[in-house]
Amino acid sequence: MKRGWLALVVLVTAAVCSLAVSCSKPVLGCDYRLTVTWQERKSVTEPIPLTTAKVYAFFVNPDEWEVTSIENARAGIATAVGDPSRTRSYDMVAEASGEAGNVFDLRFATTPVMLLVVDTAYPMWATGNANVVAGLANMYVTIKFTPLDWKEGADEPVVKTPWKFYGYKDVHIPIRTQLRITPAVFREGEYRSTLMTSARCYAYYGFDKANGGRVTSWEQAASGRAERKKEQDSDEYVEFPFDVEAVWVDKQLTMELSDSSVMLVLYADPAQEAENKIYAYGYLDLSSNPVEMTKTLSVDLNKSGDTWTSDIWTVVVERPDTPVPEPEPES
Repeated sequence: MKRGWLALVVLVTAAVCSLAVSCSKPVLGCDYRLTVTWQERKSVTEPIPLTTAKVYAFFVNPDEWEVTSIENARAGIATAVGDPSRTRSYDMVAEASGEAGNVFDLRFATTPVMLLVVDTAYPMWATGNANVVAGLANMYVTIKFTPLDWKEGADEPVVKTPWKFYGYKDVHIPIRTQLRITPAVFREGEYRSTLMTSARCYAYYGFDKANGGRVTSWEQAASGRAERKKEQDSDEYVEFPFDVEAVWVDKQLTMELSDSSVMLVLYADPAQEAENKIYAYGYLDLSSNPVEMTKTLSVDLNKSGDTWTSDIWTVVVERPDTPVPEPEPES
């Protein structure tokens, strides 16, 4: 009889344990850490903290709500997809932390969650699904804004699942590029180049090949003025003064540039180049915002001809007139 009661106790205990396992459900409580970064320069691949970001959370389905403007993004307002008359405010705002102020901690006890990350300096924002699931206690997510990836005419938003990025087309990151130029010359009869120490260089902003940026003579190059088309399809040219002048630093012409489209004009003193009037012009595209750039200009006075191209440069040499020998007097 005792053996029968013992078997019954074992069966009941096993049933209770089985029931406890099957009825146990994961608790929804997620500590979510979001780190916000961005890319200011293409040449800098390490993520840069975006220290001017704000983060909001909405307890809604991200497929049913969107953020339609930078003004709404900064105010934390979402709009129902397909119904602009329905709007709602955020449910939670995160405080920035971390050494750079770009880390945001949130705790979610519900799902679904739509996150909104917006910048207060540039007109860009992003929305995404937090993907909170039961049983996942901690989530560590990094988001990176890459406005330099934007191409003219590209579709918006830029989708990098689960994030959608907006406003890139209106982001204009200030260009800050240090340019260094080494101008060298092969003088006539010499086959080893020397530094062209008499060279000077100007930079013109907004000049490029498309708008016909150019100089047409040594005198124009030396005057600090260059010309471009008055309008894109026009045959009329207008002169403009230079924006930046280079200075010599450690045997290189050096300047700080702050525009994405630049024409360089370099010229040399003919008194130091056997009366050869040397000048050159070329174009730079700095839209990737490089930290620094180096260029070399090599002028070979042994070449035949007066105009040639080298790297970015169109090089022109206005050679001195060769005196015509006077006829010998008749005897």
